[in-house]
Amino acid sequence: MIRLERYFIGIVFANLGVVLVHTVAHLVLQIVPSPPDTAFILAVILVGPVVTLTLLRFSRVLASGLLAIVMGAAFAYGVQSHFVIPGPDRVAIVTGDPWTLVFVVTGAILAVLEVAGIIVGAKLFSRTLRNPSGPRWPRG
Repeated sequence: MIRLERYFIGIVFANLGVVLVHTVAHLVLQIVPSPPDTAFILAVILVGPVVTLTLLRFSRVLASGLLAIVMGAAFAYGVQSHFVIPGPDRVAIVTGDPWTLVFVVTGAILAVLEVAGIIVGAKLFSRTLRNPSGPRWPRG
C-alpha cells in the first residue's frame, strides 16, 4: 500500500469519527437540518467517503476521484452552512450551551479534513492516471 492510500484511509476514518461527534452536537443543540439537507448529509458527507474505502480495493482511480468529489461537495456545503450563510447551522449564531464548543470545533475540523481529502484524492487520482500499473494491494 502506498503512502497516499494510507492517508486516504486515515482521512476517511477521521472524517467519519468527527462527523459522528458533530452530528451528536447538532442533535443536542437541536439544530436539525431540513429533509433535503439530511439526504445530502447522509449520502455525500456520511456514506460517500466510506464508499470510497470499498472502491479503493478495486479501483484506485475511481476511489480517489470520488473521494475528491465528495469531500469537495462536503466542504462547499459545510463551509457555506456553518460559516457563511446566516441560519441555525451557523457556528456564530449557536447558543452558549456547552455543546456549542464541540459544534464549532468539529465544524472547523471537518473543513480541514475535507480539504485534506480533496488534496489526497486529487493527488492519488493524478498519480494513478500517470502510472495505472503502480503498486496494488495483494489480492488474496
